[in-house]
Amino acid sequence: MKTYPKFVILFLITMPIFSACVSMKFGYHSDDKKLAEEVVEKYHKLYNEQNYEEIFNNAHEEAKATKSKEGLGYVLAEAFEKYGKCLSSEPVHSKVTTISTNERQVEMVYKSKFEKGVRNETFLIVTNDQKGALHSIGEISDDELEKLK
Repeated sequence: MKTYPKFVILFLITMPIFSACVSMKFGYHSDDKKLAEEVVEKYHKLYNEQNYEEIFNNAHEEAKATKSKEGLGYVLAEAFEKYGKCLSSEPVHSKVTTISTNERQVEMVYKSKFEKGVRNETFLIVTNDQKGALHSIGEISDDELEKLK
């Protein structure tokens, strides 16, 4: 009888450690980062095609509920006029945060080269185990980017 309580205590202590190791081994965070990178790649493709409606349609449901299709289109059209097409982009910072059991939030910063200049683009992407969806986009300065590193 005395072995049973010790076994239960040992089990309760080792399970969280084992779960953390399994999560790290199977790379939930790296999968989320990969999903987020795919979302950004698709965003740039649609941005270059000036298909702002499709960018909105692919956005996370929460983002669509708080932003208008027309407003997003206007902001993206202004950015396209100012910067032109995206020629290349390189991820320079990422951070994965757990929102719930099956959703994570991925913050990505890209150094992107456009026809008319370079800028640091920020993306907030919500992922689950199968897909990612764009939540918001923005821009940060080089100084702000250095603080993230």
